[in-house]
Amino acid sequence: MHKDLTKVPILSNLLRMSYSMSWGLFAVIGFNLADTYFISQLGTTELAAISLSFPIILVFFSLTLGIATSVSSLVSRSIGERNDFLVKRYTSDSLTLGLIIVFFSVIIGFTFMKPALLLLGASDTTLPIVMSYLKIWFSGMVFLAIPMIGNGAIRAKGNMKIASLIMVVSAIINILLDPILIFGWGVIPAYGVDGAAYATVIARMGTLIASLYFLHFKYGMIDFKKPELKIAINSWKKILHIGIPAAGTNLLTPIAVAVITGVISRLGENHIAAYGVVNKVESFAFIFILALSSALGPMVGHNFGAKNIPRVKESVQVALSLTFKWGLLMSAILYFFSDQVMSLFTNDLSVIESGKKYLVLVPLTYGVYGLRIIISSFFNTVGKPVLSTFLGMFYFIVLLVPFSIIGSKMSGIEGLYLGHFMSYLIIGLISLYLLKKYLMSIEEV
Repeated sequence: MHKDLTKVPILSNLLRMSYSMSWGLFAVIGFNLADTYFISQLGTTELAAISLSFPIILVFFSLTLGIATSVSSLVSRSIGERNDFLVKRYTSDSLTLGLIIVFFSVIIGFTFMKPALLLLGASDTTLPIVMSYLKIWFSGMVFLAIPMIGNGAIRAKGNMKIASLIMVVSAIINILLDPILIFGWGVIPAYGVDGAAYATVIARMGTLIASLYFLHFKYGMIDFKKPELKIAINSWKKILHIGIPAAGTNLLTPIAVAVITGVISRLGENHIAAYGVVNKVESFAFIFILALSSALGPMVGHNFGAKNIPRVKESVQVALSLTFKWGLLMSAILYFFSDQVMSLFTNDLSVIESGKKYLVLVPLTYGVYGLRIIISSFFNTVGKPVLSTFLGMFYFIVLLVPFSIIGSKMSGIEGLYLGHFMSYLIIGLISLYLLKKYLMSIEEV
């Protein structure tokens, strides 16, 4: 029996769930870094080849992640409503929808893989390597996509320990299998880059089994009875109502990074390298805030479904306070230790100097920018994906990319970093404004 999130203390439980989820997110980031490291040992050509796969993988992952966000929102509200029928329907129908998405994704992937890679700049040497990798990836996509959706339903229960544990175990298995399958060991041959794909698929097989086990046997959230087509379609419409905007917002991130990287490439290789480092640093700096946004989902969803609006408001206010304080802590650490942080990643003084300019300026806005992450999660949870999507599009299209381009033309790399600073600050304040307007509009019951 898990705690009733409509009655438990808000602050302590948000901290508890965020702490648990932080380990899962840390494991995912660690796995990605380890994957890149092992492949880099094969050579520059192999590393370049695998880099070409990222945009394609991200397109399909974004849609799956959107579905996971949606099911977490719908299930958490249904739990708050004490509606077991809808809990089972949304969980079961999201998994079915995931299978349909996987089916069409595999067909599209195999059909358009080669022209897409050529469009991304694959050469005669990198094309066969990355195509072989993606064929394995698409063949095992069901093991990659379905657990993500299932994990979203598990998070909706508020049990972040289980959701995080599945992520951690999967990452550990993946990291252990990487060197064995990439370089070979004993009777196991060296598969090269393909070994990384095999390692990922095998590790995710375990997450599929684990997520379905907990959903069915532990929580009884899966209904194996065949639903009426009308009911299933209605569920899919509600799932996609949140899922598609969330997926679209997720896709904007790599597009914006690609554009900004192109701008920086004209300013010098040392700045490109520095930007790559500070992006990695930020991914670690925001782990707690991302974990908190995941924890806020079930806390808000359960109370929103139970129509306990005062606790909904209190939950988001507590989350915003924690986010702002965490942002201040990270900005202070990065401000005073920017030199040491950059030195962990490179010995090139020009790269260190460029990175320091970013780390003493942009993180000063982390406390405010983090509000956007929390508020976007809140809007998705309460069934207002349009507001979340608006914030994402406004941030990337109106603020970050234009400000970065204009800043670079005016003052080089310092101007580009200033563009980031202003974008972070403005989107955080706009997010807070929209949240206050929405909270004033909902009736307290």
